[in-house]
Amino acid sequence: MEELRLSAKDKQDARMALLRYYSSECVAHGAYLAALAVGFFGLAQATPHILEFATGIVFPTLPEGLVESFILSLTLATFILFFIYVLGRTVFWRHLASAVLVVKPKGGSHIGSEQGKTTVTFLKQLHEASVDYAKRKHRIWAKLHNPNRGSLTLIWIDLFVLFLIIFVLSFP
Repeated sequence: MEELRLSAKDKQDARMALLRYYSSECVAHGAYLAALAVGFFGLAQATPHILEFATGIVFPTLPEGLVESFILSLTLATFILFFIYVLGRTVFWRHLASAVLVVKPKGGSHIGSEQGKTTVTFLKQLHEASVDYAKRKHRIWAKLHNPNRGSLTLIWIDLFVLFLIIFVLSFP
């Protein structure tokens, strides 16, 4: 019903509002990537002090090479995984920005939610259609948009495997 009362200008304004929102998310995630890079280089500067502390005070009985490899591998694996995660979310938001220009809003004025049926606006219908389009077209990046428990478990397993690979390759 609500859709019949909307003019073409109202529909265009809704698309423009979503496009601005998606674009701002892309910019924010780009800033997250820059922050990760700055954090990585800052940690690289502090690495000698961290390793000295870890080998001398925290783990004095373990071999120095083992402790250094463990700490460096864990740090590198964590940064690589976070970088890939944020990069994937950035790419997905970019796909949403392009999708909002071509999708038709989801039909119907009711979309199911946790509390039951609720009336939604044209903007919500358009957003849902954009998300569905981007998830259907770009399945790999869609897993990073709203990760469920299975995806988060997979991310932690990937982190562990990446850590083991780096650890084994860096161990003297």
